[in-house]
Amino acid sequence: MIRTLIVEDQRLHREYLEREIGGMENIELLPSITDAELAVTACERRKADLVIMDIYTGGRFDGIDAAERIRSFDRTVKIILVTSMLDADYLRRARKAGADSMWYKDAGSSSLAEVINGTLNGKQVFPDETPEVQIGAVSSKELTGTEVKVLRLIVEGYEYEEIGDRLAISLSTVKWHVSNILHKTGYANRTRLAVAVSQKNFIVPKIPDMDM
Repeated sequence: MIRTLIVEDQRLHREYLEREIGGMENIELLPSITDAELAVTACERRKADLVIMDIYTGGRFDGIDAAERIRSFDRTVKIILVTSMLDADYLRRARKAGADSMWYKDAGSSSLAEVINGTLNGKQVFPDETPEVQIGAVSSKELTGTEVKVLRLIVEGYEYEEIGDRLAISLSTVKWHVSNILHKTGYANRTRLAVAVSQKNFIVPKIPDMDM
């Protein structure tokens, strides 16, 4: 039996995962956990073969941070990260943290079963790319890589000079990129742009004090 730990803080999503995964062949569910930090402790204390963990559960750190910590002392456990967020940075961070796979909640239960079975068979199952989302007048895929980097820092509350320092570009270049983003999306200012992007879950601000 595959001893499986579910980490999800939202009750409805947690119960959904328990029903879908618990009905799979050879799966033994361990008691579910609502906090990513607690998942690290649970994996230290008891053996799990598979961890299915939501990325954003609140608490001191997120599911990706927890996956990295679990991977530091257990190289055999399979880790599948689950998210409803569209943030492309999650894909990069999840791979770097050593997660085996990632599943978008909106993909449907059959896709979840495929991801689980593939992961247990030694495959790494990640989306080829972040799902497309409409941001104002344009698709997210119409933004350049640099524009997305600038947009991320806007959403996280950085001022123009700070964005320039973090991206090693001039203040005038930052303003030029912001102007282009506003022109493409049709938003009147940075504040409205940042709110819209956050509401779409295209970029999710990092948890404070966890700059990774």
